[in-house]
Amino acid sequence: MSLLKSIADLTGKTKTLSIGSAPYFNQVRNATKRAAGSRTNKNDTAGRRLGPKVHEGNFVKPGQIIMRQRGTKIHPGENTDIGRDHTIFAMEPGYVRFYYDPFHPLRKYVGVSLTRDLPLPHPHFSPRSRRFGYEQIIEPEAAKQEEGHMSRKEYLQTPELKQKAEELEELLSNKRTEFKTEISNKLGESTENLLNLIVERMVNIYQLSRVGQSIEEAQAQVTFNYIYDLKLKLNRGEIKDADSFYSLKEYYLNNVANATNSKLAVDSTGTIFDYLTPEQVQIKQAEIIKQLENDFTGKIIKLEEKRSILNLIETPGIFTKEKQAQLKSVFLPRVLPVTVPGTIADDFDPKKPGKGVTVVRIFDDKTKEVKTYGRTQNAFVPQE
Repeated sequence: MSLLKSIADLTGKTKTLSIGSAPYFNQVRNATKRAAGSRTNKNDTAGRRLGPKVHEGNFVKPGQIIMRQRGTKIHPGENTDIGRDHTIFAMEPGYVRFYYDPFHPLRKYVGVSLTRDLPLPHPHFSPRSRRFGYEQIIEPEAAKQEEGHMSRKEYLQTPELKQKAEELEELLSNKRTEFKTEISNKLGESTENLLNLIVERMVNIYQLSRVGQSIEEAQAQVTFNYIYDLKLKLNRGEIKDADSFYSLKEYYLNNVANATNSKLAVDSTGTIFDYLTPEQVQIKQAEIIKQLENDFTGKIIKLEEKRSILNLIETPGIFTKEKQAQLKSVFLPRVLPVTVPGTIADDFDPKKPGKGVTVVRIFDDKTKEVKTYGRTQNAFVPQE
């Protein structure tokens, strides 16, 4: 049974189509469900605080924000830069200037003028004003005021810095006196000028050794610094000519640097000792580490053993300051491992451990559990 449907054509006549027998038929379906609408949020978001942060003629520091905006409504000018969110900030200390550029009349710019009376923009073909350094202050009162000016942070730290500088100067003065006596005894007779040069060289090597440099690095650095100072004196005219410079340089290299490098050295503790080659130092290091492992590993450390370990680790000229700290952490820990015999209490109550027993909890990597131990006083390395 075929279905029949009547439709009207453009002329108004009614036609009958057989749906079952029609070869082509476009069926139109309407939506039966209403689309979801958006919900209105009555709460407005907070403002983004856009706009100028520093106005015309005000002083700014490098990095200080001048303008926050969305898009480049105002463009960065001289001594300023722009971030990826279109924030304009200062690149130099100076005074804010808003201006128009004749070559871009539709753009407004903001720049930083290095002086209060300097307008922006500069003429197109004139050189830009730039900071190349400090200017000499001729007036005595202004110079005194500039020298005495300091920030609040500097003012608060001045007493501490002054005290540390005095302590360092006193330490170096005492080391100069000690070095002068020891070097004169080891090297024998020498002129006063040569002895002072050697003493000053040893003091400089001692200071570099204190900050972790090896003996060879410190010796090379001190030699370089001395020759560089001679070059500066030559450029300033304190040394007459190049011949005098080369003569002073050769004298220092032959009689001071090369003569002392192969004979004497100083470590981070300020001890002068006979110089050892890198091969000799390496052999001595292996001997000391082997002795430490054989004599002081897996045993209770008393005060006498601690002093012996320190003497071995702090042998002059063998280990750097950084290596000494590593060896102390291995052979002189604050608490000995639980594997050391005599450092574990056999029977103890975790709630009432008793006198001389300290309860500690240690995570075991193998069993993935936290184990409770009672440590005796022998587990802790004594402190002097």
